[in-house]
Amino acid sequence: MSVPFGAVVVTYFPTDEQVANLHSLAASCPRLCVIDNTPQVDGWHPALVEAGVPVLHNGNRGGIAGAFNCGIAELEARGAELFFLLDQDSKLPPGYFDAMCEAATVARGREGEREDDAAFLIGPLVHDTNLDALIPQFGLEGKRVYQFDLRQPFTEPLMRCAFMISSGSLISRGAWARVGRFDERYVIDHVDTDYCMRALGSEVPLYLNPHVVLRHQIGDIQARSLFGWKIHFINYPAARRYYIARNALDLSRAHVRAFPAILFINVYTLKQILPMLMFERDRLKKTIALVLGCFDGLFGRLGGLIEAHPRVGKYLMSRSE
Repeated sequence: MSVPFGAVVVTYFPTDEQVANLHSLAASCPRLCVIDNTPQVDGWHPALVEAGVPVLHNGNRGGIAGAFNCGIAELEARGAELFFLLDQDSKLPPGYFDAMCEAATVARGREGEREDDAAFLIGPLVHDTNLDALIPQFGLEGKRVYQFDLRQPFTEPLMRCAFMISSGSLISRGAWARVGRFDERYVIDHVDTDYCMRALGSEVPLYLNPHVVLRHQIGDIQARSLFGWKIHFINYPAARRYYIARNALDLSRAHVRAFPAILFINVYTLKQILPMLMFERDRLKKTIALVLGCFDGLFGRLGGLIEAHPRVGKYLMSRSE
């Protein structure tokens, strides 16, 4: 018997193409729930509601973490036992839900618990459409973290892993009950990293399903050439720079003793500094955001940027002319 599942799709100023994609998803997912984080209610909501897809306007309360919490609560109330998390721009291959649900059946068998209590998270291989390449995946043996060789074929149906991004992943109802809600104090970046760390701390396994590939755009990556070297950069707004730096440092402080490999999430912050200073817009504003994020991360100051720093936050979140 198939496991009842549902999917949460978080939207934020979606394009017409992305709204059309929501209608397509409704045909393959019996329990689809759209959480709109756009500040104001938009005109595309009624057509989806008429098609039988609930659209809940979250208005960015709690950021993407708040949207996930709102959507999973809705799916749980509708009887789902597997909760998929999707971004508005995720492109699902044919048979995606079936393949991931089959992987969930394998995971349930491994856990040796009652089926409805089995706790696990499963993520697919992710193909970054910007770089036209699979993003690195990391395996887990005890506390040892190692990088999978994605050039070699996988022979196992599931592989234990250390991290996964939220887009395309699934959470079992047992895992949701054991790990709890997403932490809305992180707002956006590393919300999924925090959930993975808490899952591992609660002895909830993370699995990679290496036989399913999700095409996903990770940011708006651009490239410039410098002395023959191709340098990639993501022109994130200043507020995102703040959250990336702050949340990575806070998670490192919280989990480094139990899970030393968590320190590697700061490498992403460091790798982006030089390209940001060389090629991006609003460099001064982003530098201030980065320094402020590091300070707050070291001292555990979480929550929304505006709430933590009203005056500076408004400056960092303001649009440049």
